[in-house]
Amino acid sequence: MDNQPKIELRPERHYVGTRQVMAMRDFDREIPAMLATVSKWLDSHHVRPASRPFLRFHVIDMPERMDVELGIPTEHAQNAAGEVESQVLPAGRYATAVYTGVENGVEANTQLLDWIAAQGEQPIAHVSENGEVFQARYETFLTDTEAEPDQRRWSFEVAIQVRG
Repeated sequence: MDNQPKIELRPERHYVGTRQVMAMRDFDREIPAMLATVSKWLDSHHVRPASRPFLRFHVIDMPERMDVELGIPTEHAQNAAGEVESQVLPAGRYATAVYTGVENGVEANTQLLDWIAAQGEQPIAHVSENGEVFQARYETFLTDTEAEPDQRRWSFEVAIQVRG
């Protein structure tokens, strides 16, 4: 991780997103297509993004089954339904950390989860037959991926909602 993890209060955040279940090995192909879908929706509805895109992990069963949503925050709730839907990241306490390099994502997430446990905190999550289900776990792209093509230089912020 690039910084010390911390816990912070976050407000509710509106976004539009598209969701898909895929294997981790398919991210390189599927995530850019999902970003294009959401960006096209924003453009066609004349909605400006409020901040950087993120990947929200609804259910994780590594590495074969990942229920992932590509979201882009908006200033206000939108009327999106279908392939792109209006959603909300819930307000609450989040453990956060920043890492650099796509290849470091799994390790950074593991380190953050270990840090959460060491603090006596717990993610808001439960285990289901499909994997671990999270109320709010997401990674925000801090790097403009169009300006920086090298995935080893991309930075991300991981945020996992914790109880309390």
